[in-house]
Amino acid sequence: MAKTVDEIAKLAGVSVTTVRLVINGQDEKYRISEKTKNKVKAIIDEYGYVLNQTARSLKLKKTQTLGLVVPSLTNPFFSALAEKLERDCREVGYQLITACTADDEEVEEQVVQNLLSRDVDGLFVTPPSAERQKVLGKKKQKTPIVFLDRDFYTTDRPVVATDNDEGGRLLAAELAKLSSELYILGSDSYLPTVQARVRGFKSVFKIDDSAILIDGKTERATGYRLMEALCKQQGGIPSGLVTISLPILEGAMEFLRKNYQNIPSDIIVGSFDDHSMLGLLQNPVIAVQQDIPALSFRALDIMQKLIKGESIEQRQYIIPPKIVVRT
Repeated sequence: MAKTVDEIAKLAGVSVTTVRLVINGQDEKYRISEKTKNKVKAIIDEYGYVLNQTARSLKLKKTQTLGLVVPSLTNPFFSALAEKLERDCREVGYQLITACTADDEEVEEQVVQNLLSRDVDGLFVTPPSAERQKVLGKKKQKTPIVFLDRDFYTTDRPVVATDNDEGGRLLAAELAKLSSELYILGSDSYLPTVQARVRGFKSVFKIDDSAILIDGKTERATGYRLMEALCKQQGGIPSGLVTISLPILEGAMEFLRKNYQNIPSDIIVGSFDDHSMLGLLQNPVIAVQQDIPALSFRALDIMQKLIKGESIEQRQYIIPPKIVVRT
């Protein structure tokens, strides 16, 4: 089992300072004997060395940890963002701790409190509701908070999100080249991301409200149910389909496969969020790709400034999306 500096010092019969100097490669500078250095290194080689993070945190008044609170890691967007953000945090000396809420306000409140009780240096939060963003934004604790993906406009704290209006416009413009008849399937109609995507889409592509089916939570089962309802409504498979998220698309494709034995290759598919698996479909697929590296970079940059007590230039940081065309 790895030893702390204190434990290594006791085993070597030397001071903690001596061990630290050897670990940091400063033994020659401070004239530590070759015998002592070799003794310390032999113990480290045998047992390993682990930083006493608690002691370090008490000394620096920082834990070098950050919290990330998201709805779900089964959603490819959030899992990809969490992975990229964790990697970026590690590169600058922070460990990211991730928690999922299923967009449940009580769960979100609980995991936020759990992370704060562990003295994380900052929190990245995707709020489940306007009220929770408002409450977190008003909290008196000094822990910096950066909101991700959603902005209910109930706080003055910084928000990093994709330009979903623009994503909707870009997607509509590309799909208009392929079809004059499209249907939208989505979920969580109260979310600003969903509202912006539909709003942007409708500003470019003329679509009847009856062709927009939005209901339930963002999960595969919702997509299955909505696709079933759409096929019943139309008396068959629609010629063009737009889904507000990948979980909804997964459920819709599952319904077609189970009930029609295959996914007709002539269905035009529009998707908010991109995934390499979409390339396996035989269909023409147009996807809105969120710039995850840019979202992660900007969120971490803001967080580091807040931790240092620096001011930030603005409250909202909106990242433009890209369009991926597979035809």
